[in-house]
Amino acid sequence: MKEISAMKANEMPSRGFRTIYLANALLSSADGLYYPFLIAFLYQMDGIVTAGVGLGVITAMDSLGSYFVGRLVDRYGRKPFLVVSAVLSAGVYLAYPLLQGLSGPWLYVLLLLVLMLDGLSDGLWDTIEAVYLGDVTRRAFRGRSMGSYWGVGGVIFGVAMIAAGLTGTQLSFWAVAVVVVAVYLLGILVLLKLEESLR
Repeated sequence: MKEISAMKANEMPSRGFRTIYLANALLSSADGLYYPFLIAFLYQMDGIVTAGVGLGVITAMDSLGSYFVGRLVDRYGRKPFLVVSAVLSAGVYLAYPLLQGLSGPWLYVLLLLVLMLDGLSDGLWDTIEAVYLGDVTRRAFRGRSMGSYWGVGGVIFGVAMIAAGLTGTQLSFWAVAVVVVAVYLLGILVLLKLEESLR
Protein backbone atom coordinates (compact mmCIF):
# COMPACT_ATOMS: atom_id res chain seq x y z
CA MET A 1 0.00 0.00 0.00
CA LYS A 2 2.83 2.37 0.85
CA GLU A 3 4.41 1.77 -2.56
CA ILE A 4 1.11 2.53 -4.33
CA SER A 5 0.69 5.72 -2.30
CA ALA A 6 4.24 6.76 -3.14
CA MET A 7 3.62 6.15 -6.85
CA LYS A 8 0.46 8.29 -6.75
CA ALA A 9 2.34 11.01 -4.90
CA ASN A 10 5.00 11.00 -7.62
CA GLU A 11 2.32 11.45 -10.28
CA MET A 12 0.89 14.53 -8.57
CA PRO A 13 1.91 17.76 -10.33
CA SER A 14 4.27 20.04 -8.45
CA ARG A 15 3.13 23.27 -6.85
CA GLY A 16 4.96 25.29 -9.50
CA PHE A 17 3.17 23.41 -12.27
CA ARG A 18 -0.24 23.97 -10.67
CA THR A 19 0.47 27.67 -10.25
CA ILE A 20 1.56 28.34 -13.83
CA TYR A 21 -1.30 26.10 -15.05
CA LEU A 22 -3.80 28.42 -13.34
CA ALA A 23 -2.01 31.55 -14.55
CA ASN A 24 -1.95 30.25 -18.12
CA ALA A 25 -5.67 29.42 -17.99
CA LEU A 26 -6.45 33.01 -16.99
CA LEU A 27 -4.11 34.59 -19.53
CA SER A 28 -5.28 32.28 -22.34
CA SER A 29 -8.90 33.26 -21.73
CA ALA A 30 -7.94 36.94 -21.84
CA ASP A 31 -5.86 36.54 -25.02
CA GLY A 32 -8.68 34.66 -26.71
CA LEU A 33 -11.18 37.40 -25.91
CA TYR A 34 -8.84 40.11 -27.16
CA TYR A 35 -7.45 38.59 -30.35
CA PRO A 36 -10.52 38.90 -32.64
CA PHE A 37 -10.90 42.56 -31.64
CA LEU A 38 -7.23 43.23 -32.37
CA ILE A 39 -7.51 41.70 -35.83
CA ALA A 40 -10.67 43.70 -36.54
CA PHE A 41 -8.96 46.88 -35.29
CA LEU A 42 -5.97 46.38 -37.59
CA TYR A 43 -8.17 45.47 -40.54
CA GLN A 44 -10.35 48.57 -40.11
CA MET A 45 -7.30 50.84 -40.42
CA ASP A 46 -6.11 49.93 -43.91
CA GLY A 47 -7.60 46.53 -44.64
CA ILE A 48 -5.45 43.50 -45.28
CA VAL A 49 -2.28 45.63 -45.51
CA THR A 50 -2.30 46.77 -41.87
CA ALA A 51 -3.61 43.44 -40.62
CA GLY A 52 -0.91 41.47 -42.46
CA VAL A 53 1.95 43.81 -41.60
CA GLY A 54 0.77 44.14 -37.99
CA LEU A 55 0.54 40.40 -37.37
CA GLY A 56 3.87 39.94 -39.17
CA VAL A 57 5.58 42.45 -36.86
CA ILE A 58 4.13 40.69 -33.81
CA THR A 59 5.39 37.32 -35.07
CA ALA A 60 8.88 38.63 -35.93
CA MET A 61 9.27 40.30 -32.53
CA ASP A 62 7.96 37.16 -30.85
CA SER A 63 10.86 35.24 -32.39
CA LEU A 64 13.43 37.90 -31.47
CA GLY A 65 12.13 38.04 -27.91
CA SER A 66 12.46 34.27 -27.63
CA TYR A 67 16.01 34.36 -28.91
CA PHE A 68 17.30 36.92 -26.44
CA VAL A 69 15.34 35.97 -23.33
CA GLY A 70 16.49 32.37 -23.61
CA ARG A 71 19.97 33.48 -22.58
CA LEU A 72 18.76 35.69 -19.73
CA VAL A 73 16.48 33.25 -17.91
CA ASP A 74 19.37 30.89 -17.21
CA ARG A 75 21.15 33.71 -15.42
CA TYR A 76 18.40 35.69 -13.70
CA GLY A 77 15.62 33.15 -13.23
CA ARG A 78 12.25 32.34 -14.79
CA LYS A 79 9.70 34.05 -12.56
CA PRO A 80 10.78 37.70 -13.08
CA PHE A 81 10.48 37.42 -16.86
CA LEU A 82 7.10 35.67 -16.68
CA VAL A 83 5.77 38.52 -14.57
CA VAL A 84 7.33 41.15 -16.84
CA SER A 85 5.78 39.46 -19.89
CA ALA A 86 2.29 39.50 -18.34
CA VAL A 87 2.61 43.14 -17.20
CA LEU A 88 3.86 44.19 -20.65
CA SER A 89 0.95 42.40 -22.35
CA ALA A 90 -1.57 44.10 -20.08
CA GLY A 91 -0.09 47.49 -20.96
CA VAL A 92 -0.13 46.68 -24.66
CA TYR A 93 -3.78 45.62 -24.50
CA LEU A 94 -4.69 49.00 -23.05
CA ALA A 95 -2.56 50.83 -25.61
CA TYR A 96 -4.28 49.53 -28.75
CA PRO A 97 -7.69 51.19 -28.04
CA LEU A 98 -5.91 54.46 -27.24
CA LEU A 99 -4.66 54.55 -30.83
CA GLN A 100 -8.23 54.80 -32.11
CA GLY A 101 -8.32 58.53 -31.37
CA LEU A 102 -5.14 59.31 -33.31
CA SER A 103 -4.51 60.05 -36.96
CA GLY A 104 -1.65 60.93 -39.28
CA PRO A 105 1.96 59.69 -39.20
CA TRP A 106 2.07 59.48 -35.39
CA LEU A 107 -0.64 56.84 -35.46
CA TYR A 108 1.52 54.48 -37.49
CA VAL A 109 4.69 55.21 -35.51
CA LEU A 110 2.95 54.45 -32.23
CA LEU A 111 1.17 51.45 -33.72
CA LEU A 112 4.50 50.00 -34.83
CA LEU A 113 5.92 50.49 -31.31
CA VAL A 114 2.91 48.81 -29.68
CA LEU A 115 3.03 45.92 -32.16
CA MET A 116 6.72 45.39 -31.41
CA LEU A 117 6.09 45.37 -27.65
CA ASP A 118 3.20 42.97 -28.19
CA GLY A 119 5.41 40.52 -30.05
CA LEU A 120 8.22 40.92 -27.52
CA SER A 121 5.92 40.07 -24.60
CA ASP A 122 4.64 37.02 -26.51
CA GLY A 123 8.18 35.85 -27.15
CA LEU A 124 9.14 36.24 -23.50
CA TRP A 125 6.16 34.21 -22.34
CA ASP A 126 6.41 31.44 -24.95
CA THR A 127 10.05 30.72 -24.22
CA ILE A 128 10.00 31.03 -20.45
CA GLU A 129 6.85 28.97 -19.95
CA ALA A 130 8.46 26.10 -21.90
CA VAL A 131 11.65 26.37 -19.82
CA TYR A 132 9.68 26.59 -16.58
CA LEU A 133 7.52 23.59 -17.47
CA GLY A 134 10.67 21.61 -18.15
CA ASP A 135 11.92 22.57 -14.70
CA VAL A 136 8.80 21.73 -12.70
CA THR A 137 7.50 18.60 -14.45
CA ARG A 138 8.80 15.16 -13.58
CA ARG A 139 10.58 13.41 -16.43
CA ALA A 140 8.41 10.28 -16.26
CA PHE A 141 5.21 12.33 -16.63
CA ARG A 142 6.49 15.32 -18.62
CA GLY A 143 4.64 14.46 -21.84
CA ARG A 144 1.36 13.97 -20.03
CA SER A 145 1.81 17.18 -18.02
CA MET A 146 2.72 19.35 -20.98
CA GLY A 147 -0.01 17.83 -23.12
CA SER A 148 -2.55 18.74 -20.45
CA TYR A 149 -1.08 22.23 -20.04
CA TRP A 150 -1.15 23.21 -23.71
CA GLY A 151 -4.28 21.24 -24.48
CA VAL A 152 -6.37 22.94 -21.82
CA GLY A 153 -4.81 26.34 -22.56
CA GLY A 154 -5.59 25.96 -26.26
CA VAL A 155 -9.20 24.97 -25.65
CA ILE A 156 -9.69 27.93 -23.30
CA PHE A 157 -8.15 30.26 -25.90
CA GLY A 158 -10.41 28.87 -28.63
CA VAL A 159 -13.59 29.06 -26.55
CA ALA A 160 -12.75 32.65 -25.56
CA MET A 161 -12.28 33.57 -29.24
CA ILE A 162 -15.67 32.07 -30.05
CA ALA A 163 -17.22 34.07 -27.21
CA ALA A 164 -15.57 37.23 -28.54
CA GLY A 165 -16.92 36.51 -32.01
CA LEU A 166 -20.45 35.97 -30.75
CA THR A 167 -20.49 39.12 -28.61
CA GLY A 168 -18.23 41.31 -30.73
CA THR A 169 -21.01 43.43 -32.20
CA GLN A 170 -22.28 44.33 -28.74
CA LEU A 171 -18.97 45.26 -27.10
CA SER A 172 -16.54 48.07 -27.79
CA PHE A 173 -12.79 47.57 -28.10
CA TRP A 174 -12.38 49.60 -24.91
CA ALA A 175 -14.81 47.43 -22.94
CA VAL A 176 -13.03 44.27 -24.00
CA ALA A 177 -9.63 45.78 -23.18
CA VAL A 178 -10.76 46.65 -19.64
CA VAL A 179 -12.13 43.14 -19.05
CA VAL A 180 -9.00 41.53 -20.49
CA VAL A 181 -6.65 43.65 -18.39
CA ALA A 182 -8.68 42.82 -15.26
CA VAL A 183 -8.22 39.11 -16.01
CA TYR A 184 -4.53 39.74 -16.65
CA LEU A 185 -4.19 41.38 -13.24
CA LEU A 186 -5.59 38.22 -11.66
CA GLY A 187 -3.08 36.20 -13.66
CA ILE A 188 -0.24 38.45 -12.50
CA LEU A 189 -1.29 37.96 -8.87
CA VAL A 190 -1.10 34.20 -9.43
CA LEU A 191 2.33 34.55 -11.06
CA LEU A 192 3.60 36.46 -8.03
CA LYS A 193 3.02 33.28 -6.02
CA LEU A 194 5.04 31.21 -8.49
CA GLU A 195 8.06 29.39 -7.14
CA GLU A 196 11.34 30.17 -8.86
CA SER A 197 12.60 27.03 -10.57
CA LEU A 198 16.19 28.09 -11.33
CA ARG A 199 18.50 26.41 -8.88
